[in-house]
Amino acid sequence: MHYKIKGIEIRSENAAKPIANAAAPLVSWLSARPFTPSALDFGCGKLRYTHYLADKSNRLGVVDSDVQLNRLQRINGEYTSVKQYIEKRLLGCMIHELNAFWKNPFQEYHFVLCANVLSAIPCPKARARSLHAIHTSLSKNGQVLFVNQHTNSYFTAARDNPAAVAHLDGWITKSKATASYYGILNKQSVIKLVGRFGFVIEKAWVEGQSNYVLAQKV
Repeated sequence: MHYKIKGIEIRSENAAKPIANAAAPLVSWLSARPFTPSALDFGCGKLRYTHYLADKSNRLGVVDSDVQLNRLQRINGEYTSVKQYIEKRLLGCMIHELNAFWKNPFQEYHFVLCANVLSAIPCPKARARSLHAIHTSLSKNGQVLFVNQHTNSYFTAARDNPAAVAHLDGWITKSKATASYYGILNKQSVIKLVGRFGFVIEKAWVEGQSNYVLAQKV
């Protein structure tokens, strides 16, 4: 997704990490979660966690921006697009383009994963639209796991960079070719944020550099 913030273009798709960079604690949690009839990977990026959702659900969906779904990039060793990879490797997976999902998340899902997404969105309106759409897409008593990394060396470097631009709950940093946004959402910030959109917190914890907030739609 491309955002224009303070005259600076931020291409959030550049923040997507490869499958090889999947966080072990989250992989462990997803592998141990109860089976659900359906699951959605919101902000699927390079499909870092999508296969783990597929292993525990009969019906699968993914959401991301048009540019992220269709651009050519390296995914799990293949030079392809997210859309082409899914059509070849994850048969039956429903692909939702973000803008369309914001307007009408027509499918319901029993479990939604929103990992390292909210902290990468530099626009309050886009965050709000995403959380509203996730809430709408959840089935009754469905669960969503929000995961956000709240510290690492990149965040520290951004905070200490005198050229960084303070914005929202983080910083915008610029290089010659690109600009990046690093949002710092700790556990309490996530709880407060998602609570405004009708989610009921079931459990929240911190492991390593990330915080996890498991919420429910009731």
